[in-house]
Amino acid sequence: MGEVPLSTNHCPRFGLSLLTVLGMMLAGPVSVHAASAAQSHGNSIGGSVHEDVAKNWNIPPGMEGAKDVRIRVHLRLSRSGEIVGEPKVSVTGGPKGTRQAMAAAAMRAVLRAAPFKNLPIDQYDDWKEVTINFESAI
Repeated sequence: MGEVPLSTNHCPRFGLSLLTVLGMMLAGPVSVHAASAAQSHGNSIGGSVHEDVAKNWNIPPGMEGAKDVRIRVHLRLSRSGEIVGEPKVSVTGGPKGTRQAMAAAAMRAVLRAAPFKNLPIDQYDDWKEVTINFESAI
């Protein structure tokens, strides 16, 4: 999987360019997995994060090769549900321009959803690291 560089021209705190901050219109599926070894409560925790991110997952309509693009965002969370450090984005498939636009949309969805609330603090070890998978439904 290749790392996708995101432009920092207009929003250096999050590594997003003005283009990636603009709203887009078409949503696709998102899946979330706890990255820890102990995932006994992963479904309910993943469901909460999934819902928060899915509400913000929008991709540009009509992008060439979008159905072939798969994006994975790995992030670490604080006990308060805030993102710690910079999320790692990897993307495969589709044309380069489509990969970059969709990776930016995925990163935007994650950043808009954060901080993640309603995560059980007593299960912090289960959700302190999360991997979110994105793919287009087009």
